[in-house]
Amino acid sequence: MSVVAAPVVGNPPGRVRTMRMFFFMAGMGVSAWAITMPYTKTRFALDDAVLGLILLAPGVGGIVAMPVAGLLVRIFGSKRVLLTAGAVFGVVMPLLTVAPSVAAFTVLLLIFGVTFACIDIAMNAQAVVIEARRGRLLMSSFHAMYSIGTLAVSLATSFLLKLGFSNAVCAGLTGVGIFVILSQWRKLLPKADDLPSDEGPAFALPNRATFLLGVCCFACFLTEGAVTDWSAIFLRFSRSENIAAAALGYAGFAVAMSASRLLGDRVAMRLGQVRVMRLGSLLAAAGFVLVIVTPFEASDVVGFALVGLGIGNMAPLVFSAAAKVPGMSPTASVPAVVTLGYAGFLIGPVIIGFVANSLNLSCALGLDAVMLVAVSFAAKSVVSRQ
Repeated sequence: MSVVAAPVVGNPPGRVRTMRMFFFMAGMGVSAWAITMPYTKTRFALDDAVLGLILLAPGVGGIVAMPVAGLLVRIFGSKRVLLTAGAVFGVVMPLLTVAPSVAAFTVLLLIFGVTFACIDIAMNAQAVVIEARRGRLLMSSFHAMYSIGTLAVSLATSFLLKLGFSNAVCAGLTGVGIFVILSQWRKLLPKADDLPSDEGPAFALPNRATFLLGVCCFACFLTEGAVTDWSAIFLRFSRSENIAAAALGYAGFAVAMSASRLLGDRVAMRLGQVRVMRLGSLLAAAGFVLVIVTPFEASDVVGFALVGLGIGNMAPLVFSAAAKVPGMSPTASVPAVVTLGYAGFLIGPVIIGFVANSLNLSCALGLDAVMLVAVSFAAKSVVSRQ
Protein backbone atom coordinates (compact mmCIF):
# COMPACT_ATOMS: atom_id res chain seq x y z
CA MET A 1 0.00 0.00 0.00
CA SER A 2 1.25 3.48 -0.78
CA VAL A 3 1.70 5.37 2.46
CA VAL A 4 1.76 9.07 3.15
CA ALA A 5 4.52 11.50 2.31
CA ALA A 6 7.80 11.73 4.16
CA PRO A 7 7.75 13.55 7.51
CA VAL A 8 7.94 17.31 7.48
CA VAL A 9 9.52 19.27 10.33
CA GLY A 10 7.18 21.37 12.49
CA ASN A 11 4.35 19.02 13.45
CA PRO A 12 4.71 18.37 17.21
CA PRO A 13 3.05 15.28 18.71
CA GLY A 14 0.67 17.58 20.64
CA ARG A 15 -1.10 18.37 17.38
CA VAL A 16 -1.90 14.70 16.85
CA ARG A 17 -3.46 14.48 20.30
CA THR A 18 -5.38 17.70 19.77
CA MET A 19 -6.70 16.51 16.42
CA ARG A 20 -7.92 13.31 18.03
CA MET A 21 -9.77 15.40 20.60
CA PHE A 22 -11.57 17.32 17.87
CA PHE A 23 -12.64 14.10 16.15
CA PHE A 24 -13.85 12.96 19.59
CA MET A 25 -15.85 16.21 19.81
CA ALA A 26 -17.62 15.53 16.50
CA GLY A 27 -18.59 12.08 17.70
CA MET A 28 -19.98 13.51 20.93
CA GLY A 29 -22.39 15.75 19.05
CA VAL A 30 -23.60 13.07 16.66
CA SER A 31 -24.27 10.64 19.51
CA ALA A 32 -26.25 13.25 21.45
CA TRP A 33 -28.28 13.88 18.29
CA ALA A 34 -28.98 10.16 17.84
CA ILE A 35 -30.23 9.78 21.40
CA THR A 36 -32.46 12.85 21.04
CA MET A 37 -34.35 11.32 18.10
CA PRO A 38 -36.67 8.91 19.99
CA TYR A 39 -37.44 11.62 22.54
CA THR A 40 -38.38 14.00 19.75
CA LYS A 41 -40.55 11.38 18.06
CA THR A 42 -42.47 10.87 21.31
CA ARG A 43 -42.61 14.54 22.31
CA PHE A 44 -44.18 15.65 19.04
CA ALA A 45 -46.04 12.35 18.32
CA LEU A 46 -44.34 11.93 14.93
CA ASP A 47 -44.74 8.91 12.68
CA ASP A 48 -41.75 7.46 10.80
CA ALA A 49 -42.55 9.26 7.54
CA VAL A 50 -42.80 12.70 9.18
CA LEU A 51 -39.65 12.10 11.21
CA GLY A 52 -37.87 11.02 8.04
CA LEU A 53 -39.05 14.20 6.30
CA ILE A 54 -37.74 16.34 9.15
CA LEU A 55 -34.39 14.62 8.78
CA LEU A 56 -34.13 16.22 5.34
CA ALA A 57 -33.16 19.43 7.12
CA PRO A 58 -29.67 18.42 8.27
CA GLY A 59 -29.21 16.58 4.97
CA VAL A 60 -29.93 19.65 2.89
CA GLY A 61 -27.87 21.87 5.18
CA GLY A 62 -24.92 19.50 5.14
CA ILE A 63 -24.89 18.84 1.40
CA VAL A 64 -25.12 22.55 0.57
CA ALA A 65 -22.47 23.46 3.12
CA MET A 66 -19.97 20.72 2.27
CA PRO A 67 -18.46 22.17 -0.94
CA VAL A 68 -18.72 25.70 0.47
CA ALA A 69 -16.83 24.52 3.56
CA GLY A 70 -13.90 23.51 1.36
CA LEU A 71 -13.84 27.00 -0.12
CA LEU A 72 -14.03 28.58 3.35
CA VAL A 73 -11.12 26.42 4.50
CA ARG A 74 -9.10 27.68 1.57
CA ILE A 75 -9.95 31.34 2.27
CA PHE A 76 -9.93 31.49 6.07
CA GLY A 77 -8.06 28.34 7.06
CA SER A 78 -9.35 25.12 8.60
CA LYS A 79 -8.55 26.33 12.13
CA ARG A 80 -10.93 29.29 11.97
CA VAL A 81 -13.67 27.27 10.25
CA LEU A 82 -13.37 24.49 12.84
CA LEU A 83 -13.57 26.90 15.77
CA THR A 84 -16.56 28.84 14.45
CA ALA A 85 -18.56 25.79 13.44
CA GLY A 86 -17.62 23.99 16.67
CA ALA A 87 -18.94 26.84 18.81
CA VAL A 88 -22.30 26.77 17.02
CA PHE A 89 -22.30 22.97 17.29
CA GLY A 90 -21.94 23.14 21.07
CA VAL A 91 -24.89 25.53 21.39
CA VAL A 92 -27.23 23.70 19.02
CA MET A 93 -26.96 20.30 20.74
CA PRO A 94 -28.87 21.19 23.96
CA LEU A 95 -31.29 23.44 22.06
CA LEU A 96 -32.48 20.44 20.04
CA THR A 97 -33.86 18.85 23.20
CA VAL A 98 -35.96 21.87 24.19
CA ALA A 99 -37.18 23.10 20.79
CA PRO A 100 -40.75 24.37 21.36
CA SER A 101 -42.16 23.16 18.03
CA VAL A 102 -41.51 20.88 15.08
CA ALA A 103 -40.61 23.94 12.98
CA ALA A 104 -38.02 25.12 15.51
CA PHE A 105 -36.59 21.63 15.79
CA THR A 106 -36.29 21.42 12.00
CA VAL A 107 -34.47 24.77 11.81
CA LEU A 108 -32.05 23.62 14.50
CA LEU A 109 -31.43 20.41 12.56
CA LEU A 110 -30.64 22.50 9.48
CA ILE A 111 -28.05 24.45 11.50
CA PHE A 112 -26.73 21.18 12.89
CA GLY A 113 -26.23 19.84 9.35
CA VAL A 114 -24.38 22.98 8.21
CA THR A 115 -22.08 23.11 11.22
CA PHE A 116 -21.30 19.39 11.15
CA ALA A 117 -20.38 19.63 7.46
CA CYS A 118 -17.99 22.48 8.18
CA ILE A 119 -16.48 20.62 11.14
CA ASP A 120 -16.06 17.48 9.02
CA ILE A 121 -14.22 19.23 6.19
CA ALA A 122 -12.06 21.37 8.49
CA MET A 123 -11.08 18.41 10.69
CA ASN A 124 -10.08 16.27 7.75
CA ALA A 125 -8.16 19.16 6.18
CA GLN A 126 -6.08 19.33 9.35
CA ALA A 127 -5.83 15.54 9.60
CA VAL A 128 -4.48 15.10 6.05
CA VAL A 129 -1.63 17.53 6.69
CA ILE A 130 -0.81 16.09 10.12
CA GLU A 131 -0.78 12.56 8.68
CA ALA A 132 1.61 13.64 5.91
CA ARG A 133 3.90 15.42 8.33
CA ARG A 134 4.15 12.42 10.67
CA GLY A 135 5.05 10.19 7.72
CA ARG A 136 2.73 7.33 8.76
CA LEU A 137 -0.93 6.41 8.54
CA LEU A 138 -3.08 8.15 11.12
CA MET A 139 -6.48 8.60 9.50
CA SER A 140 -8.06 5.46 10.98
CA SER A 141 -6.91 6.45 14.47
CA PHE A 142 -8.41 9.92 14.03
CA HIS A 143 -11.73 8.44 12.95
CA ALA A 144 -11.49 5.98 15.84
CA MET A 145 -11.64 8.93 18.21
CA TYR A 146 -14.83 10.08 16.48
CA SER A 147 -16.31 6.65 17.21
CA ILE A 148 -15.03 6.71 20.78
CA GLY A 149 -16.73 10.07 21.19
CA THR A 150 -20.05 8.60 20.09
CA LEU A 151 -19.48 5.67 22.44
CA ALA A 152 -18.64 7.86 25.43
CA VAL A 153 -21.77 9.97 25.07
CA SER A 154 -23.97 6.92 24.41
CA LEU A 155 -22.81 5.14 27.57
CA ALA A 156 -22.78 8.28 29.71
CA THR A 157 -26.27 9.27 28.56
CA SER A 158 -27.63 5.77 29.15
CA PHE A 159 -26.18 5.84 32.68
CA LEU A 160 -27.52 9.33 33.45
CA LEU A 161 -30.96 8.47 32.07
CA LYS A 162 -31.11 5.47 34.39
CA LEU A 163 -30.28 7.79 37.28
CA GLY A 164 -33.26 9.95 36.36
CA PHE A 165 -31.61 12.86 34.58
CA SER A 166 -33.45 14.35 31.62
CA ASN A 167 -32.21 14.13 28.06
CA ALA A 168 -31.94 17.94 28.03
CA VAL A 169 -29.46 17.82 30.92
CA CYS A 170 -27.45 15.11 29.16
CA ALA A 171 -27.31 17.15 25.94
CA GLY A 172 -26.30 20.23 27.92
CA LEU A 173 -23.38 18.34 29.43
CA THR A 174 -22.37 17.28 25.91
CA GLY A 175 -22.37 20.95 24.90
CA VAL A 176 -20.09 21.79 27.83
CA GLY A 177 -17.73 19.02 26.77
CA ILE A 178 -17.60 20.42 23.24
CA PHE A 179 -16.53 23.83 24.52
CA VAL A 180 -13.87 22.27 26.75
CA ILE A 181 -12.32 20.67 23.66
CA LEU A 182 -12.60 23.91 21.68
CA SER A 183 -10.46 25.56 24.36
CA GLN A 184 -7.50 23.64 22.88
CA TRP A 185 -7.68 25.64 19.63
CA ARG A 186 -4.16 27.05 19.96
CA LYS A 187 -2.67 23.64 19.09
CA LEU A 188 -4.45 23.44 15.73
CA LEU A 189 -2.53 24.00 12.51
CA PRO A 190 -2.41 27.68 11.45
CA LYS A 191 -3.75 28.75 8.06
CA ALA A 192 -0.22 28.87 6.59
CA ASP A 193 0.08 25.09 7.09
CA ASP A 194 -3.31 24.15 5.63
CA LEU A 195 -3.77 22.07 2.50
CA PRO A 196 -1.84 23.37 -0.54
CA SER A 197 -3.76 25.75 -2.76
CA ASP A 198 -2.00 25.24 -6.09
CA GLU A 199 -3.10 21.74 -7.08
CA GLY A 200 -6.16 22.59 -9.13
CA PRO A 201 -9.35 24.57 -8.70
CA ALA A 202 -10.68 25.02 -5.18
CA PHE A 203 -14.26 24.44 -6.30
CA ALA A 204 -14.92 21.62 -8.78
CA LEU A 205 -17.53 19.06 -9.69
CA PRO A 206 -16.67 15.41 -8.98
CA ASN A 207 -14.67 13.62 -11.69
CA ARG A 208 -14.78 9.86 -12.26
CA ALA A 209 -12.28 9.13 -9.49
CA THR A 210 -14.08 11.21 -6.89
CA PHE A 211 -17.45 9.79 -7.98
CA LEU A 212 -16.30 6.19 -7.45
CA LEU A 213 -14.89 7.09 -4.06
CA GLY A 214 -18.07 8.99 -3.30
CA VAL A 215 -20.25 5.95 -4.01
CA CYS A 216 -18.33 3.91 -1.44
CA CYS A 217 -18.48 6.85 0.96
CA PHE A 218 -22.25 7.12 0.35
CA ALA A 219 -22.79 3.48 1.30
CA CYS A 220 -20.64 3.75 4.41
CA PHE A 221 -22.24 6.97 5.62
CA LEU A 222 -25.77 5.83 4.79
CA THR A 223 -25.20 2.82 7.03
CA GLU A 224 -23.76 4.98 9.78
CA GLY A 225 -26.65 7.40 9.43
CA ALA A 226 -29.17 4.56 9.55
CA VAL A 227 -27.74 3.30 12.83
CA THR A 228 -27.34 6.81 14.24
CA ASP A 229 -30.90 7.91 13.51
CA TRP A 230 -32.85 4.66 13.68
CA SER A 231 -31.14 2.16 15.99
CA ALA A 232 -32.59 3.62 19.19
CA ILE A 233 -35.99 4.06 17.51
CA PHE A 234 -35.90 0.46 16.22
CA LEU A 235 -35.09 -0.97 19.64
CA ARG A 236 -37.57 1.30 21.43
CA PHE A 237 -40.59 0.89 19.15
CA SER A 238 -40.00 -2.32 17.17
CA ARG A 239 -38.47 -4.28 20.06
CA SER A 240 -40.38 -2.48 22.88
CA GLU A 241 -37.23 -1.85 24.90
CA ASN A 242 -36.95 1.09 27.29
CA ILE A 243 -34.94 4.16 26.28
CA ALA A 244 -31.92 3.30 28.41
CA ALA A 245 -31.69 -0.19 26.87
CA ALA A 246 -32.36 1.16 23.37
CA ALA A 247 -29.32 3.43 23.67
CA LEU A 248 -27.12 0.34 24.08
CA GLY A 249 -27.70 -0.68 20.46
CA TYR A 250 -25.95 2.45 19.27
CA ALA A 251 -23.32 1.99 21.99
CA GLY A 252 -22.55 -1.50 20.65
CA PHE A 253 -22.19 -0.04 17.17
CA ALA A 254 -19.87 2.70 18.46
CA VAL A 255 -17.71 0.27 20.49
CA ALA A 256 -17.17 -2.02 17.52
CA MET A 257 -16.49 0.85 15.14
CA SER A 258 -13.96 2.31 17.56
CA ALA A 259 -12.14 -1.02 17.88
CA SER A 260 -12.17 -1.49 14.12
CA ARG A 261 -10.65 1.93 13.51
CA LEU A 262 -8.04 1.66 16.24
CA LEU A 263 -6.65 -1.38 14.43
CA GLY A 264 -7.58 -0.20 10.95
CA ASP A 265 -4.23 0.99 9.64
CA ARG A 266 -2.46 -2.24 10.59
CA VAL A 267 -5.30 -4.43 9.33
CA ALA A 268 -5.39 -2.66 5.96
CA MET A 269 -1.63 -3.05 5.53
CA ARG A 270 -1.78 -6.76 6.36
CA LEU A 271 -4.96 -7.81 4.52
CA GLY A 272 -5.03 -5.20 1.79
CA GLN A 273 -7.63 -2.51 1.18
CA VAL A 274 -9.75 -4.57 -1.21
CA ARG A 275 -10.21 -7.33 1.33
CA VAL A 276 -10.91 -4.87 4.16
CA MET A 277 -13.58 -3.12 2.09
CA ARG A 278 -15.20 -6.35 0.88
CA LEU A 279 -15.17 -8.20 4.18
CA GLY A 280 -16.28 -5.08 6.02
CA SER A 281 -19.34 -4.44 3.85
CA LEU A 282 -20.38 -8.10 4.05
CA LEU A 283 -19.91 -8.19 7.83
CA ALA A 284 -22.05 -5.06 8.22
CA ALA A 285 -24.78 -6.62 6.06
CA ALA A 286 -24.69 -9.72 8.26
CA GLY A 287 -25.10 -7.51 11.32
CA PHE A 288 -28.28 -5.98 9.93
CA VAL A 289 -29.63 -9.45 9.16
CA LEU A 290 -28.98 -10.53 12.76
CA VAL A 291 -30.83 -7.48 14.10
CA ILE A 292 -33.79 -8.09 11.79
CA VAL A 293 -34.30 -11.82 12.32
CA THR A 294 -33.60 -12.19 16.06
CA PRO A 295 -35.96 -10.53 18.60
CA PHE A 296 -33.56 -10.53 21.56
CA GLU A 297 -31.93 -7.51 23.18
CA ALA A 298 -28.48 -9.12 23.33
CA SER A 299 -28.52 -10.21 19.69
CA ASP A 300 -29.67 -6.73 18.62
CA VAL A 301 -26.66 -5.18 20.35
CA VAL A 302 -24.35 -7.79 18.77
CA GLY A 303 -25.92 -7.15 15.37
CA PHE A 304 -25.36 -3.40 15.52
CA ALA A 305 -21.84 -4.11 16.79
CA LEU A 306 -21.16 -6.19 13.66
CA VAL A 307 -22.37 -3.29 11.53
CA GLY A 308 -19.90 -0.97 13.29
CA LEU A 309 -17.07 -3.48 12.98
CA GLY A 310 -17.77 -3.90 9.28
CA ILE A 311 -17.94 -0.29 8.16
CA GLY A 312 -15.38 1.08 10.62
CA ASN A 313 -12.47 1.26 8.18
CA MET A 314 -14.37 2.09 5.01
CA ALA A 315 -14.54 5.85 5.62
CA PRO A 316 -10.86 6.33 6.59
CA LEU A 317 -9.73 4.50 3.44
CA VAL A 318 -11.96 6.69 1.30
CA PHE A 319 -10.90 9.90 3.05
CA SER A 320 -7.20 9.18 2.58
CA ALA A 321 -7.78 8.38 -1.08
CA ALA A 322 -9.86 11.53 -1.61
CA ALA A 323 -6.93 13.74 -0.63
CA LYS A 324 -4.78 12.16 -3.37
CA VAL A 325 -7.06 12.37 -6.42
CA PRO A 326 -4.86 13.47 -9.36
CA GLY A 327 -5.60 16.86 -10.88
CA MET A 328 -7.68 18.19 -7.99
CA SER A 329 -6.72 20.19 -4.93
CA PRO A 330 -7.53 18.36 -1.68
CA THR A 331 -9.71 21.34 -0.75
CA ALA A 332 -11.83 20.41 -3.79
CA SER A 333 -11.50 16.62 -3.96
CA VAL A 334 -12.20 15.93 -0.28
CA PRO A 335 -15.46 17.95 -0.24
CA ALA A 336 -16.48 16.41 -3.59
CA VAL A 337 -16.15 12.89 -2.19
CA VAL A 338 -17.50 13.65 1.25
CA THR A 339 -20.53 15.49 -0.16
CA LEU A 340 -21.64 12.26 -1.82
CA GLY A 341 -21.00 10.40 1.41
CA TYR A 342 -22.78 13.05 3.42
CA ALA A 343 -25.83 12.55 1.24
CA GLY A 344 -25.86 8.96 2.44
CA PHE A 345 -25.46 9.96 6.09
CA LEU A 346 -28.18 12.59 6.14
CA ILE A 347 -30.57 11.80 3.28
CA GLY A 348 -30.32 8.02 3.52
CA PRO A 349 -32.10 7.94 6.90
CA VAL A 350 -34.89 10.00 5.35
CA ILE A 351 -35.41 7.29 2.76
CA ILE A 352 -35.35 4.70 5.51
CA GLY A 353 -38.11 6.63 7.27
CA PHE A 354 -40.36 6.52 4.22
CA VAL A 355 -39.68 2.82 3.64
CA ALA A 356 -40.33 2.11 7.33
CA ASN A 357 -43.63 3.98 7.18
CA SER A 358 -44.73 2.16 4.02
CA LEU A 359 -43.50 -1.29 5.07
CA ASN A 360 -41.64 -1.45 8.38
CA LEU A 361 -38.29 -0.52 9.84
CA SER A 362 -36.96 -4.08 9.51
CA CYS A 363 -37.49 -3.95 5.74
CA ALA A 364 -35.75 -0.57 5.58
CA LEU A 365 -32.68 -1.90 7.39
CA GLY A 366 -32.77 -4.95 5.13
CA LEU A 367 -32.46 -2.71 2.07
CA ASP A 368 -29.34 -1.20 3.63
CA ALA A 369 -27.93 -4.72 3.98
CA VAL A 370 -28.59 -5.41 0.30
CA MET A 371 -26.79 -2.19 -0.66
CA LEU A 372 -23.76 -3.18 1.42
CA VAL A 373 -23.56 -6.53 -0.37
CA ALA A 374 -23.61 -4.67 -3.69
CA VAL A 375 -20.87 -2.29 -2.53
CA SER A 376 -18.56 -5.22 -1.77
CA PHE A 377 -18.18 -5.67 -5.53
CA ALA A 378 -16.98 -2.07 -5.95
CA ALA A 379 -14.27 -2.23 -3.30
CA LYS A 380 -11.45 -2.23 -5.85
CA SER A 381 -12.26 1.36 -6.84
CA VAL A 382 -10.96 2.57 -3.48
CA VAL A 383 -7.68 0.67 -3.70
CA SER A 384 -6.97 1.95 -7.19
CA ARG A 385 -6.88 5.47 -5.78
CA GLN A 386 -4.49 4.73 -2.92
